Amino acid sequence: GQLHNINRNNFDFINIIALIIIYTAVLLVGITGLTVMISLLKTNIRSLTTIAFLNLMVAHFLFLLTVPFRIYYYVSQTWQLGQGFCKLVSAMVHIHIYMVFTIYSILLTIRFLHFYKKTQRTEFYRRLHGLGASALVWFILLIIILPVVLKQYGQKTISLPENQCFKFGDEIHNYVYALNMVLSIFIITVSCLQTCIQVIILRSMILKYGPASRSQQEFWVQIKNLSFVLIMLTCLVPYHLFRLQYLNNIDGLHQINEVFLAITGLTCFDMLTFTGKNIYKVLGYHSIVMCL
Repeated sequence: GQLHNINRNNFDFINIIALIIIYTAVLLVGITGLTVMISLLKTNIRSLTTIAFLNLMVAHFLFLLTVPFRIYYYVSQTWQLGQGFCKLVSAMVHIHIYMVFTIYSILLTIRFLHFYKKTQRTEFYRRLHGLGASALVWFILLIIILPVVLKQYGQKTISLPENQCFKFGDEIHNYVYALNMVLSIFIITVSCLQTCIQVIILRSMILKYGPASRSQQEFWVQIKNLSFVLIMLTCLVPYHLFRLQYLNNIDGLHQINEVFLAITGLTCFDMLTFTGKNIYKVLGYHSIVMCL
């Protein structure tokens, strides 16, 4: 029994170190990526792609605001900021997951339809339409849905000590359990489906153009789409695959679930991926300005 406790403590210690490293990397790279994206963002805010990136940046920004508090908790192993704020920080990582997945899926679907000539329109009729639609979505999410979620979140964990946080496993029961299962299976299925479509598109282009594919602008658009797909497969899908098991053993898998949850934050790396070689120009420019 004593050996089991020692092994358990070592395992928990390794998980905590992993959480600190992952969230620190997410925070540093996320801030850098947002800075670069703001510098490079197109002025055509009627473009669906630009609107998607704007919403992606907002999702990352709101999530990154909560990351320092997660790092603080895992380093100090105590929570002194109240259970209400704990629930908010805990909820934001899940909101981030679903917003990122939704934005990725919408953008990929639009680009897939455009490739197959099912739609030619990739812009809003007026610039205010795109901004208005985005503002409405975030208003509904943050002003209406989030308060309702926070009110229900944590009701079953009344006995949770004030100095502990992010332990809301008791919330997962009945319809909440079923909802989590459905959402996880849905995200896994859609991600795999979009991966298959992307592979088919790239294969068709390579078969059509051969070595000349790299000179086609559409080919590089599809390569960027592949970046979305790969980020979903490496950051979002593993968490939801593991969650199918976690939902049936919440107490035993809590710590490792937190690690998989932290990995979803690595989606913030997408900003660096999508800026491509332009990041070096921006970073070089800012370095020169700082030197001056």
